[in-house]
Amino acid sequence: MADLLDFEGVIASTITPSKGNEGRIPSYMEFLRQHGVRGYYVLGTWGEGPRHGVEHRKRVAEKFVGNLSSGEVAIIQIGSSDLDTAMELLRHANDIGATAASAVAPFYYRPDEETLFRFYSTLSERSSIPVMIYNIPSRQGYQLSFSTISRIMGELENVKGIKDSSGDPRLALELVSEFRGRKFVSIGSDELVSYCFLIGANATVSGVAGVFPELVVGVYRALKKNRLDECFRLQRLLNRASSLLRNTGVEFETQRAALRIRGIDLGPPPEPVRQLKEDELERLRSGVLRLTEELKNVTV
Repeated sequence: MADLLDFEGVIASTITPSKGNEGRIPSYMEFLRQHGVRGYYVLGTWGEGPRHGVEHRKRVAEKFVGNLSSGEVAIIQIGSSDLDTAMELLRHANDIGATAASAVAPFYYRPDEETLFRFYSTLSERSSIPVMIYNIPSRQGYQLSFSTISRIMGELENVKGIKDSSGDPRLALELVSEFRGRKFVSIGSDELVSYCFLIGANATVSGVAGVFPELVVGVYRALKKNRLDECFRLQRLLNRASSLLRNTGVEFETQRAALRIRGIDLGPPPEPVRQLKEDELERLRSGVLRLTEELKNVTV
């Protein structure tokens, strides 16, 4: 397992198998690994963490951490709208030896800055593994300001990093400029993958990488080799993949169905989420096959 602060590259925001299908996680990880992924962000938004019960979340986390290879990281998203659940999942992440625990800012109720500071302070003080902020305004219901993030990351030693999924390039640049070399800064917006590496972020945490890992890894590798034309060509493909997965069918069941088309079956959706209708599935299949064909030309 790699140290969080030493990691650089692509982290896949992984899709979560349904109950009883946790045994399929090792083959899913191998699929991601074969395409260059070395990091796993488990039970985040694309992994539907808050949708699953505590015991299922624990079993999924155990499978990902237990099947890590040398140099890889597993970040477990433990956030919840109540502190007790977050603390129980934090203790479990510590017990199984996860690389880090990431907590979405408390959702449904809107906390002020002092409440947010107390939330992350409680987590960081009771964890022997690094804790990360997870900022996703579209889900938590409010934006974390740069000043709030700076206070939390600056004053709490064990808050070692952030996954910023605000989609705001200005905030991303401020975070990298302020914390590069001191904290782990990852950007969780697929449309900003090339940008995040251009400005010097440690990693992208990508939902698309959980389905099309070779595409996101291709953007990263092209940029590292200074092949900017190829980097931006692949970023455009990445944008298309993101649109396909977000705008076809049912949120996150579409991602599971896309993986199934690619040969990775993680089981049915969690109740009460419906499966895709035949016309939705056909549109998705057509889009996946077109993208897969274009990905055969990725040479980085």
